[in-house]
Amino acid sequence: MKTFFIRHFIPTVLLLCSGKSLAQQKYTISGTIKDKNNGELIIGAAVQIIQNSAFSAVTNEYGFYSISIPEGQYSITCSYIGFEQQQRSITLDKNIRIDWLLDTGQANTLNEVVVSRTKKDKNLSEAQMGMETLNMKKIEKLPVLFGEKDVIKTIQLLPGVKSTGDGSSGFSVRGGAADQNLILLDEAPVYNASHLLGIFSTFNSDALKDASIIKGNSPSQYGGRLSSVMDIKMKDGNNQDYNVSGESVLSAAGSALRGPFRRISLLL
Repeated sequence: MKTFFIRHFIPTVLLLCSGKSLAQQKYTISGTIKDKNNGELIIGAAVQIIQNSAFSAVTNEYGFYSISIPEGQYSITCSYIGFEQQQRSITLDKNIRIDWLLDTGQANTLNEVVVSRTKKDKNLSEAQMGMETLNMKKIEKLPVLFGEKDVIKTIQLLPGVKSTGDGSSGFSVRGGAADQNLILLDEAPVYNASHLLGIFSTFNSDALKDASIIKGNSPSQYGGRLSSVMDIKMKDGNNQDYNVSGESVLSAAGSALRGPFRRISLLL
């Protein structure tokens, strides 16, 4: 009887316990990350589980992130360069939403890093090749015609990109034609990106948040063009405080108003 108990009952209990551990339920942590000072969605912010760094996520172009992990108790951190890191402790027994508001109050900034050469395996270690992201603050410092900031003219200074000719805002990427470029503004195609005989582009740099150009191997989600993809994102507006800015150049003068209006934000 004792031998029967050892051979049959104990293995059955062990099998049931292992089956329960293999079928451990997973739940999802998701949410958005914003700048506390103006309510702007933050692109590229990192969210990570401290107990296991393999469970991490980076916010997409809408400031949204999502992580699926087994149930349990965890500590989760949210960080972005120039902002103060935040941490929370959670008990995960269902799908939950955690939204973050990052502040620059006591943020630890990184020291300057000078890059002297490019790694030999950069084209193998990075998933996206031929992609350039423009810094909107640096665009303001570049010398342009009549002093007016222009994102289209700025990308013509990048390697592999050149103007199609004087009096035209079109650009050629690595020998391609101007009509082979796909220009998106908040995911909407822009078919005519210039005005005033091509001297200026249709984009107001004060209203832009992010701009990037893919000069080769465009992801399949874009499609429809042979040469390049230029993806431009507009600012969301300030849903915290009102602020006004303006500028005057040789060709034009203008101002911008940003602020909250009930449950939405304005950008005029």
